[in-house]
Amino acid sequence: MSKALLVVGGLFGIGAIFAIILLVMAIGFHNKDATLRNLVTTKQTDNTSEMDAMWKIIEQNAQVTTEQKNALIEIFNGYADARTPQDGGKLMLWVKEAIPNAEPTSKAYLQLMNTITAQREGFKFRQKELLDMNRERNTVLDQFPGSLLAMVCPGDHKKITVVIVTSTRTQDAFKTGKDDDVDLFKKNK
Repeated sequence: MSKALLVVGGLFGIGAIFAIILLVMAIGFHNKDATLRNLVTTKQTDNTSEMDAMWKIIEQNAQVTTEQKNALIEIFNGYADARTPQDGGKLMLWVKEAIPNAEPTSKAYLQLMNTITAQREGFKFRQKELLDMNRERNTVLDQFPGSLLAMVCPGDHKKITVVIVTSTRTQDAFKTGKDDDVDLFKKNK
């Protein structure tokens, strides 16, 4: 065989190996991106469901607590109404009688407070998970060779805009750099 044929064959072999390596890298990149894209979009949908469940749990717990409070008010009012001047001089007997126990209501409010805290913390954790998943995908897209492969590989390799649920108060605080409102119960002064 001639030397020229060996050189051409060697260059062809090196080119084929290089092409196989690029193909394997492109397949790996595409699969990693598809996995992370699906994870982020699914988590975004899951967070929607999580928020819906959070508010339903909090609202229904609050409704139970309100009903329990209203029932106790009726009992207290019944005791007070029974001690009218028409009772034949027994006005002060209420001092000796047992007052209905309001402890279950205070426990219900404590449970409601714990439910609100747990649900809000759980939702905050889900949002942090979503942000971390999106960060991981963006890192794959931004780092070399992912950034190069994103341009040449077929498929949707655009960054995903995740929605993080927040409040107007928080958005305003980040716009102004201030959050001076510390009045927890907003009582009129």
